[in-house]
Formats: sequence, structure tokens, C-alpha cells
Amino acid sequence: MQKLTLSIEKSETHENTHLIHFEGAFDGSQKEALTELEALIEAETPKSILVFDFQKLDYLNSYAIGQLVAWQNHLIKNNGQIIIAALNKNVEDILSILGISNLFKIFPDIDSALASLSS
Repeated sequence: MQKLTLSIEKSETHENTHLIHFEGAFDGSQKEALTELEALIEAETPKSILVFDFQKLDYLNSYAIGQLVAWQNHLIKNNGQIIIAALNKNVEDILSILGISNLFKIFPDIDSALASLSS
């Protein structure tokens, strides 16, 4: 299984917004790759927005789905949210089959995800 790597950057155009770029496979064996993201979510402020870039995410499993839902629930408590952008077909199918795609705002690319925050 391909290793998961994350890169996190603060949005230059939107306050309280971070872009998180996922690459590889998101499963339970990749917990160490999530340390920085977990810390960011725990330290979130009211109205924090995390834009998850899944363009290079090849795979996710039930562990990843559980994490996504838990993180979203945590952020919602402070009027924050996770937005998902740039899904590949495999990941899109997994979210759709499991019926959780309706829990997140999903956009075809990062630009449209960020544009939605301005409206």
C-alpha cells in the first residue's frame, strides 16, 4: 500500500482556512502521517474551514471514513467544516457507495471550493 503524505498550507485569501493536500492511501496504517492534521483540528478556532484536496488520494478505507466523519463533527461544533475538492473517480465512488458524500460539500477542484467561501 502506498504511503500517505500530507501537506498543509494556510489559505492566503480566506481567513481561518487551511488547504490539506492528500497523496497516497489513507488507511489505518498511516496514523503517523495524520499527526499534524490532528493537531490542527484539535486547535481549531470558531469557523475553521479545512479544504481537503483529494486529487492525489488513491484510496481510503473505513478507518479513513471514520476519521473524516469524526473531524467534520468536531469542526461543526464550532461552526467550522471540511470541504472536499478534486476527488478522483475511485474515491468519489467509495464516498457515494457509503452514502457519506452528502455530509460534506464536494467541489471538482480547489479553486471552486475556495470560490464557494466568498459567496
